[in-house]
Amino acid sequence: MLAIDVWPPAKEFIESISSKHARQVIKRIERLADNPLPPQSKLLEGYAPLRRLRSGDYRIIYFVHQNVLKVPLVDRRNDDKIYHRLKQMFG
Repeated sequence: MLAIDVWPPAKEFIESISSKHARQVIKRIERLADNPLPPQSKLLEGYAPLRRLRSGDYRIIYFVHQNVLKVPLVDRRNDDKIYHRLKQMFG
């Protein structure tokens, strides 16, 4: 199992959603620590090694670095704002 590092922007978003949805997202992140490459995840074009994974109405952006699952962003799935934020963070 990988260690989990949820970055501040992702933590803030998770804390801002309902507790039911927050638990679902957290559970999905914990499952990623066991299997960081599930078939449903996709590599983000132009942002390798970043990957994305849906969790209900939300999108989890993550990558693995030295046995640590890093989660820089979580946001709404049908909102392009997440890609704008991604571009700001990673160029």
